[in-house]
Amino acid sequence: MAKIPEDFWLEGLVPAVFTPFDQYGELDLFKIEPYCAYLLKNNIKAIYVNGTTGEGKSLTKDERKKILEKWIQVSEGRLKIVAHVGVLNVRESKELAKHAEESGSDAIASLPPLFFKPQCIGTLIEHCKAIADVAPHLPFYYYHLPIMTGVDFNMENFLREAKKSIPNLAGIKFSSKDLVDMIGCVFQDNMNVVFGCDEQLLAGLVTGAHGAVGSTHNFMPKVFERMMENIKTGEMQKAREEQLRVQKLCRLMYKYGSILGGNVAALKYFMPLVGLDLGPPREPMKAMNENEARQFKKDVEDLGFFTWDPATIV
Repeated sequence: MAKIPEDFWLEGLVPAVFTPFDQYGELDLFKIEPYCAYLLKNNIKAIYVNGTTGEGKSLTKDERKKILEKWIQVSEGRLKIVAHVGVLNVRESKELAKHAEESGSDAIASLPPLFFKPQCIGTLIEHCKAIADVAPHLPFYYYHLPIMTGVDFNMENFLREAKKSIPNLAGIKFSSKDLVDMIGCVFQDNMNVVFGCDEQLLAGLVTGAHGAVGSTHNFMPKVFERMMENIKTGEMQKAREEQLRVQKLCRLMYKYGSILGGNVAALKYFMPLVGLDLGPPREPMKAMNENEARQFKKDVEDLGFFTWDPATIV
């Protein structure tokens, strides 16, 4: 039976997964199976593939297809898989969207055009519709990341208008800190809002986000699970304490992200701490040298990361 947006809903933690490379910067697909086992062990139910965290813009079209196929193969239906298909040209985005549907993905998502940017909401809707229409049986999520894309329309207005012409529009990955805009998205009927700012997740959930797509969910899922449980039980001080831990880690991310050419490069070095070495980032980001790695290890220990019970470690 064809899937429609009402059949699909993201909630809880949705890690934006890293892409594993070997020491030469080539894909290391063999690492995906133990990665999948680790996520399942940590009660993860859905993942976001080939997004910003996955270095999607540093991958070729064929590499993105191989990564997606491997995740679908090893997860064996135990994870919902959202395939990010946004690239610089809409024709390749459409090709990736069609591939995602044919390969067995559960949903697709896309950024806006990144070079010739849309000048109005209508143009953005046309772009999203062109991609969503080639995978009509998959829920489509718009990926709102204005700090990186420079495309920053009012998303409440976007969703209100877009759902009139995109039948499989399911919702939005809202990776902006503008909660004034996000709360309007939450009140759009049948729109699934997942928040993408880990350092502000507590506020995002209180504002009404249904779940979260993020990088740090990969290596500290227990911190976020405790935060969400504390919100449910009304123990807000405990929830704030867990959010503060995320804040402290993000400050470390910013420190090393500025050195390595991107926050994703810094975050990838947390994965060996939970038992998964996914290799270095791909250029233009760079790997840590020995001195940086030594200082990073000390900074992590000083942070108290291992005392937080961040994850079930493999």
